[in-house]
Formats: sequence, C-alpha cells, structure tokens
Amino acid sequence: MSASEMRRTIIDLERRLEREQVQQDALRRVALRALAVVSARVPTLDGAVQDLSRAVESSPPDSAWMDRLGAQLADAVRSSDHHEDLASAVLEVVRRGLNGFDFLDPGLDDLHRATERRDRSEIERTLSQLFRVLHDKCERAMYERDELSDVVGEIWHRLEDVDSALSEDEKRSERTRASVATLHDGISDNVRAMKGRMDDLEDIATLRQEISRGLDRVVEHVAAFRNQQENDLLEALERNRLLRAKGRTLESQVSALRKRLDQARAEAYRDSLTGLPNRTAFERYLDGLREDLGAEQPACLLVWDIDRFKAINDEYGHSAGDKVLKAVAEILAEGVRSEDFVARYGGEEFVMILTSDPDTCQRRADSIREAVDRLIVRAGKTRLRVTISAGMCPIAAGQSTAAIFDAADHALLQAKKLGRDRVERADREPHPS
Repeated sequence: MSASEMRRTIIDLERRLEREQVQQDALRRVALRALAVVSARVPTLDGAVQDLSRAVESSPPDSAWMDRLGAQLADAVRSSDHHEDLASAVLEVVRRGLNGFDFLDPGLDDLHRATERRDRSEIERTLSQLFRVLHDKCERAMYERDELSDVVGEIWHRLEDVDSALSEDEKRSERTRASVATLHDGISDNVRAMKGRMDDLEDIATLRQEISRGLDRVVEHVAAFRNQQENDLLEALERNRLLRAKGRTLESQVSALRKRLDQARAEAYRDSLTGLPNRTAFERYLDGLREDLGAEQPACLLVWDIDRFKAINDEYGHSAGDKVLKAVAEILAEGVRSEDFVARYGGEEFVMILTSDPDTCQRRADSIREAVDRLIVRAGKTRLRVTISAGMCPIAAGQSTAAIFDAADHALLQAKKLGRDRVERADREPHPS
C-alpha cells in the first residue's frame, strides 16, 4: 500500500470514528433525557437512575458494568411497576368500598379521573377529601343517633308517666265507687234509724230533734264524699297539667329533631363547596322530569365543563381552583329560572336542565358561556381567564337517563375538540366556528 493510500485510509477511519463519536454523544444525550424523565415520573428509582446516568456521562470502558446497572434499573422498574399495580389495586378497593354512598359520587368520579391520569397529588387530595366527608357524615350520623336515642328515651318516660296517670285514674275510680257505696250505706242506715225512731217517738219535739240529728249525719257523709272527690279531682288535674307540659316539651324536641333530620337530608343532596345540588339530586330530578315531560313542555340537558381546569389547579393550587368552581357555579345559578335546574356533577363538571325548546336553550347557554368569559378570578396577583364548554341534548320522554347524559357528554367532547369555549348540540352535526 502506497503512502497516499495509507493517508486516505487513515483519514477515512478518522471520519468514521468522528461520526461514531457524534452518534454516541447523541445517544448519550437521549439516554440521559430518558433517565431524567424516569427519575421525575418514578421518584423511587432515583438512586438507580443516578448511578446509570453517571455511568453514561463518564463513558466507562467496562460495558459489563453498564449492563449490570441496566439490569438493576430494570429490576427497580419492575418493582416500581409492582408497587404501582398494588397502589392501583388498593385504589380500586377503596372505590368499591365507598361505592353506594351517593354523597361520595362526585369525589369518587374525581378519584377515578386522577387515577387514570396517575396524578399522585390529585389522588392524595381527593382521597383526603373523600375520607374527610365520610368522617363528617359519620360524626353527624352518630350525633343524630344519640339525639334520636335521647328523644326515644324521653318518649319512653312520657309513656311511663301516662301509664302511671292511667293507673291513678283507675285507682281513683275504684275509690269513687267505694265512696259512693259508703255514702249510700251511711245515708240508708241513717234513714232506717230515723224511721225506727219515728215509730217509737210520739213527742213531736223529740222527733224533730232525732230527724235533725239524722239529717246532720247525712250531711256529714255527703260532705266527706264531696271532699274526697274534690281532692282526687285536684290531684288528677295536676297530673294532667304535668303531662301536658311534658307533652309540649316532647313535641318541641321531636319537632327540632325532625327539622335537623330534614336539614341533614337536604345537605345530603347538596354540594358543600358550591352550594348547588349534587349529582344524586340531579339524577333524581332528571328521572322525575322524564316522566312528567310532554310535547308541550320541551327541555334540554346541558353538561358543562370548565376548560383547562387541571392546569389551573396544577399552576395556582387547589384554592384557586375552588375559587373558580364557586364563581362559575354562581354564574350558572344566576342563569337558570325557577323551573330550571343546575347542579355540580363532580370535579369541574356541572349539569343544567333548561325547560325551553332547543334553539332557545342554545341561546341561553351561549349567554351563560359569555358571562363566564367575562368572569374575573384572581389567584394572588394573577388574573385567571376562565372559559367553559357545554354539550346539549334535548330530553325525550322515551329515552333513558343514561342515554340522555351520554348524548350531552358526547356533544361536550365535540366542543372540546373544536377549540373549547363553545356549546355543541347532540341533535346537530358539530361545526367549527
């Protein structure tokens, strides 16, 4: 090989080495970025990721060491996957265990969405809120149970008082019968005695005295009978007065308990954050409305969703998100009439029933949407821009509740796909604005 050929070969090899070096550097950067993503997504793998990252950066000559670190990371990933599967299983058990409590439905929906997004902070917040609500409900139930036990005990005591009063009345009746018999016997004896004396006596003056004494004894018997009856009557009146007073007290206690139970029942159908009716109240209302609807009374269901709400929570915190929810709920409530209905369905979703024809409902919904566009919500010094989208579906008497909601929800998805901040109808083809 000539010298010129040797130089060309060396130059070609150097170029190949440079290209391989560039490729290795690029692969190293990609690997480091991938490891950084893994470390951010799975904090438990941070130690293994750092070791492998240092190995990639230092370009060690020992590839076997790199293989060992890679194997360790793979084991750690499998272990993390196992923990994630276990956590998912635990969350599923929690959801199933809490299922059936209507007042927890909105929170369970939030938990389901957070689990699907694998949003750990949202899962922790939602679980904490769920168990706080459950704890408050249990405390309230225990308090109401104690109150009910007290009222039942008071009723039992009042029944004992009534039984005692009835027993006393029965005894008084027995005493009255005995007193009447005694009075009858006493008067009869005196009358017979007077008759006997009248037969024996011929002196008018003496006879008059005997009759007078006999009548005095009759008067004494009648007076004793009257006094006994008056005493018994006064005792009975006092017992009745006490019973009436205790009855009024018991009636007041029962009325207060009924009022508290009605209030607790109303709270079970109301969202604690926004003050609107909750999902359970909405589903009951919609079921009843479908049965009452006729052709002369059209109505539409709207499913509202606050646009990019998760970004507000993530960037500004859940307190800012709560402010947005309250402000939007207030506008939605102002946008309905007495014959309409609005509720918080769960998370950032609201539902609304407008009793008008579809075209009128569309105009009213757009007016509500524009009112939300003008909404001012501040997070610290930042002014948040809030928009809302909706899907609308006419309510037909023959449709099931699920079919009506699914149609409106599908229309909402179309509104999201077409750019948000809009109202789409299920009975029309979607059209971009």
